[in-house]
Amino acid sequence: MSPNVKYEPIESTWKLYKRRWVFLIGLLILQFFAGISFSSYGQISDFYVKFFNASHAQVDWITNARNISAIFITFPLAWLVFKGVVRLRCLILIVAVCSTSGLFLVTISLLSPHFFPFIVIGQVLCGLSETVGIAVPSIFAVLWFPESQVGTAIAINIMGVCIGDGTGYLLPPTLVYTSHKSINATGIIVESQDDSDFMEKSQHSLLIMYGSFLAISAVVSVFFFIFITDKPPSPPTTAQYVKNTALYVHRSFYEFLQETKSLILNRSYILICIVVGFVFQIVLLENLMMSEIIKTSSVVGDINPAILSGFIMSLYSIGSTIGLGVGGKIVDKCKRYKMLAIVGTTMLFLSTVGIAFGVQHKHMITLLVSNGLFGFFSGSTEVVIFEIATQQTYPKDETMVNTWMTGIQTLIGFSLGIFGRIIFTAWGSIGVLVFQSLCIFVCIILVFCVSSRNRRLEVNDSDLEWSVDSDPTTPLITN
Repeated sequence: MSPNVKYEPIESTWKLYKRRWVFLIGLLILQFFAGISFSSYGQISDFYVKFFNASHAQVDWITNARNISAIFITFPLAWLVFKGVVRLRCLILIVAVCSTSGLFLVTISLLSPHFFPFIVIGQVLCGLSETVGIAVPSIFAVLWFPESQVGTAIAINIMGVCIGDGTGYLLPPTLVYTSHKSINATGIIVESQDDSDFMEKSQHSLLIMYGSFLAISAVVSVFFFIFITDKPPSPPTTAQYVKNTALYVHRSFYEFLQETKSLILNRSYILICIVVGFVFQIVLLENLMMSEIIKTSSVVGDINPAILSGFIMSLYSIGSTIGLGVGGKIVDKCKRYKMLAIVGTTMLFLSTVGIAFGVQHKHMITLLVSNGLFGFFSGSTEVVIFEIATQQTYPKDETMVNTWMTGIQTLIGFSLGIFGRIIFTAWGSIGVLVFQSLCIFVCIILVFCVSSRNRRLEVNDSDLEWSVDSDPTTPLITN
């Protein structure tokens, strides 16, 4: 029997659905809200200090509260995924409902200075939305898109976070006035003690902003509730066809522990989880401390460090957005994922060295360009790393794989923030920037230790009997 006749029934099961692009846009919007909840508070912390009559330490919890959910949700979520209770549809609905509920509480909190607990709880829900949402891009991509579009789908999905980050860095400061400055009789600029009008205008502007986000999130949530499914009626690739036709029955807690153990013992998977944690979360150091780094290093003279910090971080967001798009296209066309990851992490390391050089030598152009490149290579490398994770663990359930990866990388991010603050206190700006570079250098070493096998592509090769020339492994770097 000829190969064409033999494999025609398998090929006839493939089908692509146009609605996958509509779903992708909806997910991008939800990721946007996750991004803006991360970046929209630090730049205007003075407003929240005055509005809630709180200390800066208390206001810090508006941002820090987002990390709480990840610490407690990973294990039970992985168990529910394993039991079959949580699949793609459920994950997306959790993201949508938590995003909408969190934005609702944040909006409500701005109605009264006594509603400070509401904004903290709202941020916990937004953090839960992002924690679960991190697992969605690669799962959704491999279930709904062909191999030639998986990279682009992952990139567009993650791009929402980057756009949200950039919006959070730039939009709130333009809406908020925390003081009224005027010139007295001697020509000296003074700050008015009565700035109630400005506080009221700021409150009103933020209510409109968050209320608008709430309305959009609610519409997207209803859309997904009505239309999203765990997987398309017909799979987009041979790998998904083979996986869908196989029967996996894992229900007991013991089997869950065994499955978890097999993931933990998968060296490449654990290494990729650590790399994802560093690459995805390393920007937290700059997000928390860039303003202080600029201030203590005297990089500029008269420019407000908070405003300059927002501008610098927005360059990171722009760079990462472009990087995600470029990375997605590269992943679609080039399947040498390990080589791409090595190149990406190496360029990421050089970018962090450039940031440290710019701060140390007070060279603003170097700092700006390096931070933009830092964002670009972060975005492009993230796409490659997520793709490697799904390749290394096939045919295991993508939802469970990404749930554990999310938990591990979030804990790494939480630790980075703690150690970064300790290092900044002990060694100052250059200390934390050197720490940032060392973390990325470790990523380069870890990527070298990852297997170069592409398991999903091997399924395509064996089923369709492609030629030996289309080797799914990286030819120059084998394990």
